[in-house]
Amino acid sequence: MAIATELGRGGADRTWLTDIGAEFAPTDSPEKVLRTLLDVHVRGLETTKDGIDLDAVGQAARAIATSSHVDIYGLGGSAGIADEFQRRLHRIGISSHAWSDVHDGLASAVLQDEASVAIGVSSTGQTDETVQMLSQAGAVGALTVAITHDGESWIADVADLSITTAAPVGYLRPDDMSVKHAQLFVIDLLYLLIAQQMFDRAATRLAATAMAVSAHRRPRTPHPSDAQEVSA
Repeated sequence: MAIATELGRGGADRTWLTDIGAEFAPTDSPEKVLRTLLDVHVRGLETTKDGIDLDAVGQAARAIATSSHVDIYGLGGSAGIADEFQRRLHRIGISSHAWSDVHDGLASAVLQDEASVAIGVSSTGQTDETVQMLSQAGAVGALTVAITHDGESWIADVADLSITTAAPVGYLRPDDMSVKHAQLFVIDLLYLLIAQQMFDRAATRLAATAMAVSAHRRPRTPHPSDAQEVSA
C-alpha cells in the first residue's frame, strides 16, 4: 500500500496529462473548465457535421425504416450509444436489439438476413468483438453500418456503409464525452431521418408510447409565484 501510494504521488502529473489532458489543469476554476469543455463539445459537433456522409446516412435510414430487424453492437462506452439508439427505434416500432456481450451478439448476428440491418458502434473502429459481430451479420446478408471516428478503421472496412463522427481531440481520451456527444448527434440524425421515412406510423407509435406512461408522471405542482402572476 505504501509503495503504491508513493508511486501514485510521483506519477500524478503524468497520469493527469495522459488520462485527462493538458487543457484541463487541476487548479482550473469551475468557470474555466466549463468554457473549455463546452468548446470541445461544440467543436466535435461541428466537425461531425462538416465531415458526415449524408448519402450514407440517408441510405442507412431508408434501410432501417423498411427492415425486419435491427441489431446494434457496441462494447464499453459504445454500449451506451447502442442502447440509446435501440430505445429510439423501439419507440417508433422498429424491432431492434442492442448487444454488448459478444456471445449474445454473435448468436443474434447469425440469425439475421437480407431484410435486417446491423450497426456496429466503435469509436476507434478497432474493437475486435464489435467487428466480429458486425462481420457475422454481414456474412448472412444483413446490411452493415459502422459508426466510428476513423473512416479507415477495421470496422469501416468490413461495413457496407460507414458514418464518421468527430475524432477525439489530442488532449482528451477517445471515450470521453466529447466523442459521445458526436455519436449521439449521429444517432439523433439517423433517428429523425428514419422517422421521416415512416411518418404516419412513427407519429402513431410515439403518441401511443407517450400515452402508455403518462399515468406515471405527476402533474407539475404550481409554484407560489405562478399564482401571484395569475392574480396580478
